[in-house]
Amino acid sequence: MNGDDDLIKISISNMKYVLLALAVIIYLISAIGAKLDYLSFKDIIKNHFKCFKRERDNKYRILPILNYTVVPILLGCSAAMHKKINNDILDNITIVISILTAMLFTLLSTVIEMKAKIKGDKEYYNSEYEISKKAIIETYYTIMYEILVSVIILIACFFCTYTATHNVWVSGIIYALSFIMVSNLFMVIKRIFRIIDTDIKK
Repeated sequence: MNGDDDLIKISISNMKYVLLALAVIIYLISAIGAKLDYLSFKDIIKNHFKCFKRERDNKYRILPILNYTVVPILLGCSAAMHKKINNDILDNITIVISILTAMLFTLLSTVIEMKAKIKGDKEYYNSEYEISKKAIIETYYTIMYEILVSVIILIACFFCTYTATHNVWVSGIIYALSFIMVSNLFMVIKRIFRIIDTDIKK
């Protein structure tokens, strides 16, 4: 009887890897072979990093990219070396990210409404119209990027939960993405403040 139970456990253990491999293969065929656009998020990432370009020469500003991307990754690696991810941390991250994702979707609709408002009444913003328009577009790109990062974090957390993989590499990825999301939230807050501040001063 014990032999049959062991055989079943081994079969289930092997099957989960087969299913995972099958899912990855289907995704790769869809994304690379069939070139399905809805599986690609490169436009979101590309438009987000366009916000770091200088207007005068259209070149990337290195320091903001370091602050909002490289520094969070370094902090994530440091955190992973200090403490590997566990189920309690995963639960907390999942709850916080879920709340932030819902908030970002709400904020996204607000930004779209702001864009419609200034488009319909250019005189209301007068000389600040172009500045406000640019800030709204950049905020939209950053929010979309934040939503993408939050979804990736949730997928990584689910992966850790179901596979019980809590090594330093996976921990570093989850921590780094979490720090990236938090640091970019400051960018969103700053831009929203700039837009609303212009609005209430009129």
